[in-house]
Amino acid sequence: MPYKADFVDKFVRLEMEGNMLQAMKYGRELLITLCEGALNSTQLLEELKSFDLLVYDSPIAAMCAPLVGELLDIPRVEMCLIAPNTPFSLNHMIPMPISYVPQLMLGFTDKMTFLERVINFVGYLGNKLAMDLLIGSTMNALKVKYNIKPERSWQQAVGDAELVIITADFALEYPQPLLPGMNQYGVIRTVHVAVGGINFHCCCCVVGLWGGE
Repeated sequence: MPYKADFVDKFVRLEMEGNMLQAMKYGRELLITLCEGALNSTQLLEELKSFDLLVYDSPIAAMCAPLVGELLDIPRVEMCLIAPNTPFSLNHMIPMPISYVPQLMLGFTDKMTFLERVINFVGYLGNKLAMDLLIGSTMNALKVKYNIKPERSWQQAVGDAELVIITADFALEYPQPLLPGMNQYGVIRTVHVAVGGINFHCCCCVVGLWGGE
């Protein structure tokens, strides 16, 4: 066990006390410990070599799993357990028009005023910068340290997941990213999806056509 028993309590305490910089620093240290623990575990890596597919959830496991997947050349499926308008979603190119999709924690709706859109844009830039500086740089350093395809960035590795399954309700938890003059035609239905030769049944997805008025 690479952590002390009270590691979660310490992280929560720092946040509740308002020590956000200390909390982010501590979180970064935990992330490095977690990822290096996986990459240095010969037993874990040997067991995973026989796997045809890695399935993991985000956001925490999705930090390290792309490194392990690239190291062993195993296809990956990510389970997104949170709303898809987070900074981490940027790596998957999830549609996020800044004028219509509010950033997490801002409390806006998809009907924003001009000032709210400006604030939302600043929040978007801040989230992206924080993702690149706090997490991206750390993960890229680990890719170089362990020689895991260092020519490719961690962000590219995350975006190369074979499939991303978002468990949030798209209609309730995510403002529809429909641009002005666009209508969605179609329904939500179940389909069969093949990933790495493995069939997934009853995978919900939105199908339809997009067209202007």
